Parts: sequence; C-alpha cells; structure tokens
Amino acid sequence: MRSSTPVDVAATRGIRIACVIHSLDGGGAERVMAALASRLSRRGHHVSLITMGDGQGDRHTVDATVHRVNLGLLRPSHSRIAAVGNNLSRLRRLRAAIRATRPDVVLSFCDRTNVLTLLAMLATRIPVIVSERSDPASQRMPATWEWLRRRLYRHAADVIVLTPAAANTVAAWLRQPATVIPSAVEPPPETHDVSPLSAADPGVQKRLIAVGRLESEKGFDRLLDAFALIADRFPDWELSIHGEGSLSDDLHHQRDRLGLAGRVRFPGWTRPIWPALAVAELFVLPSRYEGFPSALLEAMAAGRACIAFDCPSGPAAIIRDGQDGLLVPADDVAALAAAIASCLADSDLRGRLGDQARSVIQRFGWEPMVDAYEARLIRAATERNR
Repeated sequence: MRSSTPVDVAATRGIRIACVIHSLDGGGAERVMAALASRLSRRGHHVSLITMGDGQGDRHTVDATVHRVNLGLLRPSHSRIAAVGNNLSRLRRLRAAIRATRPDVVLSFCDRTNVLTLLAMLATRIPVIVSERSDPASQRMPATWEWLRRRLYRHAADVIVLTPAAANTVAAWLRQPATVIPSAVEPPPETHDVSPLSAADPGVQKRLIAVGRLESEKGFDRLLDAFALIADRFPDWELSIHGEGSLSDDLHHQRDRLGLAGRVRFPGWTRPIWPALAVAELFVLPSRYEGFPSALLEAMAAGRACIAFDCPSGPAAIIRDGQDGLLVPADDVAALAAAIASCLADSDLRGRLGDQARSVIQRFGWEPMVDAYEARLIRAATERNR
C-alpha cells in the first residue's frame, strides 16, 4: 500500500472530475460517493456524477453544483446473449457520457462499475481512479467479471481501498501499490426528533439495533440466532433491524420460527438513522464480511456501545477491542450471543464503551478523507497533462 505524497492543491484548483457509481439508491458506498462529490465541488472542482441507474430511487442527495447524469442502464439481463448486449450498450453510453463531461480524471466506485469504467476508457488518455468499497477477497463477482477486474485494475491510475488487508488482496493485480483511504463519518446532529418509527412499544424499555441491507453478507440471520439464545433472559429488550433487501421475507420467517415475533422489528430503510440510534442502547454488526462499515461508524459516532464480528475487513480497523467496542470471533454465533448478553446485563459497560466510541469522529473525519482523494485526483490529472 502507499500513501499520497504532498500535492500543491491550492495551485491546481478547478480540475474536472467525472464520478461514476451504479446508483445513489442507498448503502454506504452510495452515501460516501454523494458526500465526496459534493465536497469536491465545494472545493472549487467541476464535478459530474454519472450513475448507471435512472436516479428515480435516489436516497442520497448531492449539492446543486454537482452535474448529475443518469444513464438508466440497470435493466436486468435474462440470458447470456442479453447480458452481452446490455453490457456493450452500457460501455458505449458510459464512454460517451464520461467524454461529454470533458474530465481531467475519472473516479469510479464499486467493483462492477469499476470494471465497466476502465473498459469504457481504454484507448483514451483520460486517467481512471477506481475505489473498492468492500472486501475484494470476500465480495466475489462471476468468473468473467473477476477475470476482467484482475487484468483491468493494472491500467488504473490508482486503486483505492479501505484497509491494509484489502490492499494486500489487490496487490497481485496491480503495477503499483494500492492507496488506503478509510471511509469517513459525519458527527450526529446536536438535536434531532425521535421519529414514530423509532419509538418503542410502551412495554419495551430497552432496545438493541442493527442496520444494513437485508442480504447474506450482512449476517442478520446469525444475529437472530444469537438473540434467540438470550432473549428469555432479557425480556425487557427488543431488537430492531433497519434495512431493505432480498432476504426480507426469509428473515421475517426466521424471526417467527424462533419465537421472536414480538421481540424483533424490521422498520425498513431508515434515513436519517440518528433518531433510531438515539433510542437504542446497543448496536450489533453481525456481518460475514465488510468494507469499512458506515453503519458501525455512525453508531459509534452517536455514542452507542457496539459489538461486531471480527470479519474481513473493516471492523477491526474501526473498533479498538475492549476500549470503544467489542470484537467477537468471526462466525461464532455463541460468542456473539455471550457478548450481547454481557452488554445487556451491564449498563456501566454500555456507557463506557459508548463514551469512548465517539472518538471515531476524530479518527475518521471527512476533511482528511477528502484531502486524500483530492490529492490522488489532482496527481492523476496533472500527470495526464504532462
């Protein structure tokens, strides 16, 4: 891995940046892209944000100064032939859209979008920086996409990853070391209302919370199993899992099968998340793998006691075990249940962990992250023009 060397940012204000991502429909990568594009624009750069989707499902906003381009290219493919045709169309449209913004440099987020962007920009002199937003060792793509990623990433002007572990994973694909830039978190607002969605049932005094897409990698099935092991010992606690996804029905059925119908809620996608965090006393991240989990960062910023599986690759880079949160051996549901039980039984422990957790705001602030991205983008644009 490498870090950025100093760049005279003040002397190179006003570069043209084309940002590319699949959508702004929700999730940590989308949140970061929207905020990063906005902040780069506020620093005096001309920023265009190109999404492969149509923008109708946007759940994150960008500054009005950011030029939005929605391509509407996320239609499903129902056969291999259709997939080839759809991807060729995406490449043509994406290449045209990027070139129309006359960028000095392109910034792409997320694995498949990175591959498409690098393919679209082949044989141009426009440098492309790609950013992996999950753990590339765990979040695998179909074989063809994996083959393309391994061969195309070496053509990127830079590959940005979230952790040193991710840098080690991609090292064999690159001509030069990856750049590690952790994600960032906003401080919670000083005041906020507790929404009806977050309000507790009068009979329930305390709650633990989890947040994320209802997909396999987020591990909410393991959280339900863990809570079921201890629920009878803590009858005044409920679990609230905020998010949407393809496993919603499966998780509801699992909850009912475990006898937790009155103890576990699924409020759906919730933004802003701060009111829900404000009425919770414990946050749990049961993921099978992560990139650099925004939900964990936000929970810690809100001063919640946090427990996370020590999965690849983000939680151990954020939580200092025993000091500002608890790490549990990956995939050990019994250990997760025991850690939750320890926190539910000990309000002093919850308070101590929550108080220390707030330091995440200083450790992973937005300004250092934007500085690091800006330096890499300016360097790539400057090297192109030499």
